[in-house]
Amino acid sequence: MRTNLQVKNVGEVLDRSILIVDDEPSIVNTLSSVLQDEGYKVLTASNGEEALQIITEQKPPVVFLDMWMPGKDGIEVLREIISLRPETQVVMISGHATITNALDAVRLGAVDFLEKPFTIDSISSSLNKALVNFDSLSRKGNNLSEEFTKALKFDPHPGSFGKVLAGNNIGQRTIKESIVLYGQCLHSGAKSGLVLEPLPKNSGIHFSHLGSNHSVPAYVSNVESTTLATTVRSQFVSASTIEHLFAALHAFKISNLLIKCNGEVPIFDGSASVFCQAIKDIGIVEQGGDWHEITLDEKIVFSNPKSGEELTLEPSDRLQVSYELIYPEPVGRQFFVYDHTDAQSFEKEIAPARTFGFLRDIEKMQRMGLAAGGRLDNFILIGEDKIINTELRFEDELCRHKILDAIGDLFLIGRPLRMKISAKMTGHADNISALRMLNDRLLRQ
Repeated sequence: MRTNLQVKNVGEVLDRSILIVDDEPSIVNTLSSVLQDEGYKVLTASNGEEALQIITEQKPPVVFLDMWMPGKDGIEVLREIISLRPETQVVMISGHATITNALDAVRLGAVDFLEKPFTIDSISSSLNKALVNFDSLSRKGNNLSEEFTKALKFDPHPGSFGKVLAGNNIGQRTIKESIVLYGQCLHSGAKSGLVLEPLPKNSGIHFSHLGSNHSVPAYVSNVESTTLATTVRSQFVSASTIEHLFAALHAFKISNLLIKCNGEVPIFDGSASVFCQAIKDIGIVEQGGDWHEITLDEKIVFSNPKSGEELTLEPSDRLQVSYELIYPEPVGRQFFVYDHTDAQSFEKEIAPARTFGFLRDIEKMQRMGLAAGGRLDNFILIGEDKIINTELRFEDELCRHKILDAIGDLFLIGRPLRMKISAKMTGHADNISALRMLNDRLLRQ
């Protein structure tokens, strides 16, 4: 069956092959079907390395390139295409990008940006633009300046591989291969992607933006904000709402990882379960080398007498986290003690606990530009006399979520913890304040 795709005749010079690069088979099938109906030879690749090989060998005039992919992301591949074969016309495609991503792609040399889900008209418009550009370059000769790909340079991670207050040497770990996840960002409201990429031994954990040549080490000294979420920032890169992902990385003891996001980690269902499942699905690589737990020889206490918030770190032969939460009804008092034995105990007892908010605070948060992505399925909404939008997964789910946040925030020291942590009515700011005290102790040793 023929489609209604209207493509202009731009000369006999054109090779009628088009490369589609996407790791989602449904997208590849949709685009392939439309283009094949119009007589185009369709080439396909599911990742950047495969795409670059096809471009080198078969030189397709036009490439439809997904923004979010495992391994090399779309911006990285775009840079390499421009360097390798500048006359190739690249149409970036994504259902989880921001206007900033689109502008960056066009600035780097993409001819157009196509948003999922596609329409026949949008495919036609982008393809026509690409074919006209390619034809013009073919007739005039290519004189585009090359933009070479710059390798991502990591600043040394300040805390990951120290041996002060060293407990067990558990060795270093990363994931077996790249993971791409898609979701809604809680505070910005943007639909976005998240890429987790393995890094070599002695790298540490770093955040980067899609296609960026810069990164920021995930470390307490780089924490910029703790307003309703934890944010790290360097001169060029920022990442917020990182605590749920970091709780899972702490539980699975991942030491080396690159995390690419659009400035905020998606919230998913408000818990850490999605991250745990993704790590399990992709698998873990034992890298050897040194990576020591942090143990304590004396107590560290952070307290705020005015608010009654308190967080204590003290010596222990295991990681244990207790939390006391006291809110007006319908919440009341909750108390839970979590003994961390392994990733499985975290998955069962802590990871499913979701973030929460009070109906009375939503308007205030939105005036601050926060919680724009809050949905009835990604956090627990608490009204004046009841939970409004869901059934609790645990009777004390709110308390367990606070433990989840603490496990995530405290991993910004760069090493797993083996100590007893006792908290009362604390939040991200308290977690980071206590962590800075721990970091000072490490630096003084």
